Amino acid sequence: MKKLVCMLLAVSLIVCGAVAASAEFKFERKVSIVCPWGVGGGADSTLRPMANLLKEILGQEVEVVNVTGGNGVTAIEYVFKQPADGYTFMLGTQSLFMQDIQGTTSMNFKDEFIPVARLVHAVNVIVASKKAMEVKGYKTFSEMKKYVEEHPFGVSVGMLTSTGLDGASLKQALEGLDILDVSYPSGSEMNSALVGGHIDIMVTGTDEISGLIEAGDIVPLLTLAEKRMNRYPDVECSVELGINSVLGPARGIFAKRGTPVEAIDALAAAVEKAAQDPSWKEFLIQGCYDERPGFAGPAEYAEDCEKDYKLLTDYLKSEGVMKKDYYNN
Repeated sequence: MKKLVCMLLAVSLIVCGAVAASAEFKFERKVSIVCPWGVGGGADSTLRPMANLLKEILGQEVEVVNVTGGNGVTAIEYVFKQPADGYTFMLGTQSLFMQDIQGTTSMNFKDEFIPVARLVHAVNVIVASKKAMEVKGYKTFSEMKKYVEEHPFGVSVGMLTSTGLDGASLKQALEGLDILDVSYPSGSEMNSALVGGHIDIMVTGTDEISGLIEAGDIVPLLTLAEKRMNRYPDVECSVELGINSVLGPARGIFAKRGTPVEAIDALAAAVEKAAQDPSWKEFLIQGCYDERPGFAGPAEYAEDCEKDYKLLTDYLKSEGVMKKDYYNN
């Protein structure tokens, strides 16, 4: 019995020591977080206020590095070449998963990068041109659906790419409807076309389009969510209409595999602490990010990423552009 007690005590000391070591991890120099998209976009605008809070918590400079190009692939390749020493992380969304599944990365992103913490989980929304709505006479998504059924291809939708996250969520929401696709090279041009009534609808994150909604130039028709948004309580949501489409950008921090567990745990703990800051909570409200749970630690975030990988694999397979199948090898 005495021997057993000693063994249990030893194990307890080892476990406690590991936890203490993780809790006591200190960053000793600047931390870089790579953003795969440009300054001022939704991803960059999410990361920068978090970086400022992390700087105060970690006691070190936290630099946001924008590495753009290749729909996020350039940033993946950049971070993959950096040392896995706990001082370089990257922001990611499901868009990077889609690039991985389509085989555009030199490595398997799913295998080589580890989810650290989710920052926000935005809601995608199908928005309509106010001018077009007045001409065609519909006021809700259900009414628009009926209009399309009576006028095949009588409603046009702006698209940047069908193999991106917005394209996936849009295709799910509009399944079975004869909609006319209109391609645009940039989001700003598509926004202008919608405001001008040159296209009828498009899909986007509520964070990126709230200003135009408030101005009255465009109207939210359908939120792709489990329940109606507090911000738009009169707008139908996908689940209540029986539409299986709730995809929305989940922006989180990833680490290259091989990064010390202590560093990952320390950064995740810092993000969790920052998420409780009043300024961050205000940011969530202003950006419509308060409609869904935001922060998620490594285990929960990894579980959500796995679910999204499976869902997006099925979608890209149906589009005929899947190159990597992690589930049927």
